[in-house]
Amino acid sequence: MRVVRRSPSAPSSRAFRLGLTLILLVFLVQGLTLARLLVPSHDESNFLFVSYLAASGRVGLFDDNMVGHRAPLPYYVFGATQVLFERSLLAARALGVGFGLALVLLTGLLARRLGGTLCGLLAAAILTAQGAIVAYYSLGDYHALLPLVMIAGLSVWLGGESPTRNVTGAAILGSLFFMRSHVWPLLPPVLVYSVWRARSPGERLLAGSAVVAPPLVFFLWDPRHLKILASVPLVGGLVRPLGYVPFVLLDARPYRDLEYQLDMLIRLGRRYEFLALLVAVTVLAVARRIRRTRGGGPFLADARVNLVAAIFVYMLGWLFVMFRMNFKWIGMYFASLVPLLAVVLGWVWSRLAADPAVSRRARALSGAFLAAVLLLPIYYNRNPLIPTGEIRAADPVRAVSAAGAHLARVVPREARVFLFGAVDVYYFSGLPPTWIQQITNYDTLAVRDEDNWATMRSGYYGMPQVERWLGIEADYAVISPEALNVFAEGFHGHPEVNRPKVARIRALLAERFEQIDRVAEYPYYSYEVYRRVSRPATGRTSGRPAAGDAGAATPRQVS
Repeated sequence: MRVVRRSPSAPSSRAFRLGLTLILLVFLVQGLTLARLLVPSHDESNFLFVSYLAASGRVGLFDDNMVGHRAPLPYYVFGATQVLFERSLLAARALGVGFGLALVLLTGLLARRLGGTLCGLLAAAILTAQGAIVAYYSLGDYHALLPLVMIAGLSVWLGGESPTRNVTGAAILGSLFFMRSHVWPLLPPVLVYSVWRARSPGERLLAGSAVVAPPLVFFLWDPRHLKILASVPLVGGLVRPLGYVPFVLLDARPYRDLEYQLDMLIRLGRRYEFLALLVAVTVLAVARRIRRTRGGGPFLADARVNLVAAIFVYMLGWLFVMFRMNFKWIGMYFASLVPLLAVVLGWVWSRLAADPAVSRRARALSGAFLAAVLLLPIYYNRNPLIPTGEIRAADPVRAVSAAGAHLARVVPREARVFLFGAVDVYYFSGLPPTWIQQITNYDTLAVRDEDNWATMRSGYYGMPQVERWLGIEADYAVISPEALNVFAEGFHGHPEVNRPKVARIRALLAERFEQIDRVAEYPYYSYEVYRRVSRPATGRTSGRPAAGDAGAATPRQVS
């Protein structure tokens, strides 16, 4: 009789597969629920609008009428859903949830490779438990895609010492250049480390080229791609002669004072309260263990885990540098780094669980604590896009579609439309944009417009364009009164500059247009719809600018 010997790791592998499957199911239920629930954010809708136009070939991401400070790849990835499913919020969010599932899977696999079965399950569970983070991953934009690429690159990089892994991992991590600019600080360390660990001149050349060559080709392919550097410190000044001005200068955005920044940090701590508690307890537990053993012991012995931890701390520090103007933005971009933190936390707690010096009582308390911090944030989800009270009852996802359908019944598709306001409703109406500058955000009316040519080249517009578009060219105007009021009172702190501009917009509406409808189904803001009733007797009726018009640009309607 033949005896079949089972591998000692077989039960562990089965437990890992079963546990990871359950964790993925929890993420899927959370993700799909949140995708249907979350309020359509202005950033998400702007992103989808531009993605739709770019993926369908209607605009170039670095055209003069585009802001152009963001990396291109996510626009085409999510734009494909908008072309296939015709401006569908849920299709884009379903893709985001799919990327999130893959991210949890890869995070668990990476952690298991570094620290074993329990480490992998804990890392995947910690990531899945953060309801506020899962909410960001459930949006129809880059939030889950970016860390997915990061974890994929690290999984290849840390999976072995072969030249193939080194070069491939460097190439995957180098592709983050095309994902989002807030992860660009990772590229220099990737370049240095991949070249340092290479074992031959050929491998060094390949690893270095994998990181450096794609950005170089990108810039050489089209000089307009240099616009992406406009907001980058130090090098941004090099592209200023081309007319590319940082958007923060056109907005005249002020640096927030210390009191505001501290308040934001408290709010962010509240948003991620259970994760912050887990980190604090982990640091205390490790510090106590190191003090008792008078050395790092197992907690400082694994170079690969130390590398992941170092990348997390380094990139977190860069978030505070890059968004020092307003710490509020850190809360959203922090979602890109949480998988790294989950891997480190999973590794530490798996080592604590295996520590023979830990008493049975301490193990029970640790298990209860972990259970609490893994279950509670799923229910107590502090993401600011989760609607509550009357807003939740109004069902923002349904309401934005209903408002879009209303707007589409009022405004003809062929009309030239002046738009001022958030684009959520306008996008889901199916109407094409007439002037692209107005759909990247409602505040692309420049606060500072000393050089209108540079303003227009940077994807913004100024009062010369307002005078021509509202005064002569637009057939309809779709105006959010809430957005006008916010802009007039100085959204970025300049009411003395903005109020005259808003007064002039209202004067042109009163002189040349009549209000024909109000779109109010969406609970966050409304649109007032105006139709032109007169043009100046000596004005031009064509879309062509007259000779000598400063900053004039031919209106472009994109179907």
